[in-house]
Amino acid sequence: MSTKRKILFSALLIIAIVTSMVISLGVLVRPTYEYGEDRKNGAITFSGYNGNANITDLAIEHPMVKVKTADGTVWQPDESRFISAVKRYTVQNDEYLETITVGPHVTEIAECAFVYCKNLKAIYVDQNNPNYTDVDGVLYTKDMKTLVLFPVAHETNGARTVSYTVPAGVERLARNSFYKCDALEEIILPDTLRELGNMAFFKCGALRLVDLPESVETLGSDVFSYCTSMKYAFFIPGGVQSIDHHCFYKCDNLEQFFVGCGEDEISLGGRWMPKSENSIKAKDAVFNATLADRDAYNAERLAEEAPPAQDGEAPQENQTALGMNKTAVTILIVCIFVPSVVIVGLEVIRNLFKEDFMMTKKSRERLKRQKAEKEAIHRAYVNGEYDENDEKEDADNG
Repeated sequence: MSTKRKILFSALLIIAIVTSMVISLGVLVRPTYEYGEDRKNGAITFSGYNGNANITDLAIEHPMVKVKTADGTVWQPDESRFISAVKRYTVQNDEYLETITVGPHVTEIAECAFVYCKNLKAIYVDQNNPNYTDVDGVLYTKDMKTLVLFPVAHETNGARTVSYTVPAGVERLARNSFYKCDALEEIILPDTLRELGNMAFFKCGALRLVDLPESVETLGSDVFSYCTSMKYAFFIPGGVQSIDHHCFYKCDNLEQFFVGCGEDEISLGGRWMPKSENSIKAKDAVFNATLADRDAYNAERLAEEAPPAQDGEAPQENQTALGMNKTAVTILIVCIFVPSVVIVGLEVIRNLFKEDFMMTKKSRERLKRQKAEKEAIHRAYVNGEYDENDEKEDADNG
């Protein structure tokens, strides 16, 4: 490789490292609160939040501004202005928030405004808010037709909620409404429900079979993806008109689907049935079926289940789908994979730059001597002065 190419490669490598550092630093130094303002009407939109362990309750009413005090610079609410909207993904993957309080002037909350706040127990809405309300900490539209968000760590009687009944009158579950609610085991849906939004129950790993009411018409994409506790057979009522793509993706324990209408009466998205690298594709769906067909199938499969482990047999825990202990896998990655990548990477760099990079002075001198010896042998060979026996004798004497 020419010197110019080596310099270019080094420059690109440095740029990539610096860029990644700047991006990482940018995430770390993001302000706690971020807002946007409509120049025409002065409306304030809450667009970003980067919380910390000191903030467990987020109040969404007045925009927060930095104020210098005797104790230093602090965030304080600007009570002369109000937040009117909350943008999508404003609060996501927060580890500390336990409650969110929505003020009376917030007239728009985008779906997915609050995504996977894993310790969030409740969302409270001011009773004077015209567009939103809460029921026991669950966020709804004011008309109670849309369930906007069920907090991940929602509690009932002081413990994580495992069973929840959606109130009658609700027609729609919003996008990501129960996203990663991993403690939820049972959901009871009302006869008024018409639509389950995209990823509504995404990665609700403890959720058991769901009985869809006859009123449901639409199942969005990835609604039940990764709901691995749903087993055997699932029934889709005849009123369902469309099932979007990957609706049951990686529901590895679902084997059969019974559909209440004919195949030509429903729109089916691509790969709507479970299929992943760790599971066999579910059997072809049975159309024009009934709920009784599903119940009979599940009863038969339950009867076929293997008996429980005998006394004295210790249950196997902390294992992956391949039966390998997670600790062992971690040790393999840390002790073998990472060092191997480092060694190979260094070797590639050494081979790329050879004597010009990552070589000590002693190594360069040794390499220079080796090259001089090879050139001398080559010249002797060309001039007819090279004698293999002499070289062998020198080697033996050495």
